[in-house]
Amino acid sequence: MKLSALVDKDTAIGLRLSGLKDIYISEGDSSNKWEEIIKRDDIGIIIITEKIADEIKNKLYNFRIKKTIPIIVEIPDKHGRISHIDYISNLIKKAVGIEIIKDK
Repeated sequence: MKLSALVDKDTAIGLRLSGLKDIYISEGDSSNKWEEIIKRDDIGIIIITEKIADEIKNKLYNFRIKKTIPIIVEIPDKHGRISHIDYISNLIKKAVGIEIIKDK
């Protein structure tokens, strides 16, 4: 399984410097790039910036509900973190019926 990314130009530079080669750069409509990535069956993990994830949130949400692989990892872009939604906790809450909170 491969590691791939759907990111902006600036984040792509950093990922290339770290050795990642399979990078899709979003320059406008991220939906087309997203559709291109999820058609592949050789990807195990997709790194996606939070801004792009927000742009395609409905498609991303539906994908996460239906499939477990590839794993989607959201990272901040150069502007930092935007509001974070923990999809895993939401899925557990739906399945179990209660919210599980980690004790500090």
